[in-house]
Amino acid sequence: MKLNEYGKIAHNEWLNTPKIRPNVELGEFVIMPNHIHGIIEIFVTGESHSPEPKELNDCRGVLKTPLQSPSNNIGAMVRGYKSSVTRQIGLLGFKGKLWQRNYYEHIIRDEKAFQNISEYIKNNPVKWTGDKFYLK
Repeated sequence: MKLNEYGKIAHNEWLNTPKIRPNVELGEFVIMPNHIHGIIEIFVTGESHSPEPKELNDCRGVLKTPLQSPSNNIGAMVRGYKSSVTRQIGLLGFKGKLWQRNYYEHIIRDEKAFQNISEYIKNNPVKWTGDKFYLK
């Protein structure tokens, strides 16, 4: 997938996520013309990064810790990402609507699911020409 100027901003901001939130590791991701797919792994602050999944208290990806900062949940990360990308693209003169209101998330529960989702993300650009929003 060849990114335009807006896509490059989205790509670079995605890569900045672990710099802003050191308890996050990024997995496979792809910036598409009308959406993004990415795997985010959240670690409890102070723990070493390990391949073992952390206990989650709901389907929103919020880690179960008594003193967890609200800025370390998936919703806060997505809001921060969208906000930063929107601000930078706005500086280039874009005035339209950039994002849909919500986002889709899925908790990856085992290695097989992780591999399947990673492959789906890697192969997503190949399927772009079949997307209902694809324009020639």
